Amino acid sequence: MTLKILLVESLRMSWNAVRLNKLRSALSVLGITIGIFCIVSVYALVHSLELSLNNQFTKLGADVLFIQKWPWDDMGNNYPWWEYMKRPKSSPQDVQSLKKIVDNQKIQAIAYAYNTNFNITNSKKTLSKINIRCVSHEFNEIQPVELEDGRYFTIDEARSGRPIAVIGNTIALELFGSVKAAMGKPFRIGNKEVRVVGVAKYQGNNIIGASNDNLIYVPYKWSMALSNYRQSDDAQILVKASKGTNLDDLKFELQQLMRQVRRIKPKQESDFAVNKMTMITDAISGLFSQIRKIGFVIGGFAMLVGCFGVANIMFVSVKERTREIGVQKALGAKNFFISLQFLLESIWLSIGGGIIGLFLVSGVLKILDSIARENMGGGVELILTGQDALLGIGISVLVGIIAGFLPARSAAALNPVEAIRSS
Repeated sequence: MTLKILLVESLRMSWNAVRLNKLRSALSVLGITIGIFCIVSVYALVHSLELSLNNQFTKLGADVLFIQKWPWDDMGNNYPWWEYMKRPKSSPQDVQSLKKIVDNQKIQAIAYAYNTNFNITNSKKTLSKINIRCVSHEFNEIQPVELEDGRYFTIDEARSGRPIAVIGNTIALELFGSVKAAMGKPFRIGNKEVRVVGVAKYQGNNIIGASNDNLIYVPYKWSMALSNYRQSDDAQILVKASKGTNLDDLKFELQQLMRQVRRIKPKQESDFAVNKMTMITDAISGLFSQIRKIGFVIGGFAMLVGCFGVANIMFVSVKERTREIGVQKALGAKNFFISLQFLLESIWLSIGGGIIGLFLVSGVLKILDSIARENMGGGVELILTGQDALLGIGISVLVGIIAGFLPARSAAALNPVEAIRSS
């Protein structure tokens, strides 16, 4: 008997054994289904959330460096937070000094930004504690503000500190009733009046809360009279690298240039941080990696129970088919052929449980994705990827091999004469 015929016959006989014992097969795959559901659901959920978070942060600038007093990767790492508090905040003067000495071939734009909060009012309504993003003109080159109507402020308007604003879509609707009605209209930020020149496109909520819908952009030179950057704890210089520039090399260069701007002596520690988005995305990946390990351990216990369940059913199958095995061996069936039948039967059962588990995971993720879209817009997408599905099938096959090994071996070791005589 050739290997091809042997394999086909083994597959046929193992499938028939599964098909003829539907109830027993269903009970045996239940544990596998639960185990695969536990493992793959955790992996798929974590993978989706990790991808969504990283995508949202990457949109803020994968090729952008942020110079500010707070580091993103060293907080609480043997360095007291109050030492960071003492650092000076990034200032407009730092920006101007940096522009004079930086290599313009390595950068595309340098911008300045800080946040503050104020109540905003018009003749009809007041909105409380609205986030005001005070930015230089170049900010739009680094983190572009997509507009539904109107325009971004010009370089002359930004430099002269004109009282103008680009407002979020939700703010336009709540304060003026519509986007069209908001255009050109005045309103007050605190006790200062500004005029709307643009309305940002509607974005909806996202997983990191970085939507423009409830945000107002104003030229920072105008906002200095309203709220100085010294009153903001997140003042930062944004530096966008030119295409082809190595971000790590540029980061090192900016660190040296900022030390020069701040006149920091060689033996003194820097009083600023140069951050990049990979600091956040790497931290997110590390966190989710730990969650995956925990999920694998929890799911592993469920798979262990399923594995014992399948193995027990396979031993019962061997006991019931002892005479059949004896007849096969008497007719010349090799031990390998006998073992392969039961091993494939165990694998069939495990794969069946795995597929059911994957369908359950897919259904649950669709429900959760629908809920997430209602609450977060398009900020998060929960899906079962091909990678996660392959993981589930791979684990199922492995469990099937482990669970079927001993029963298959015991079946192959039966004496044909004694097996035929068994009742």
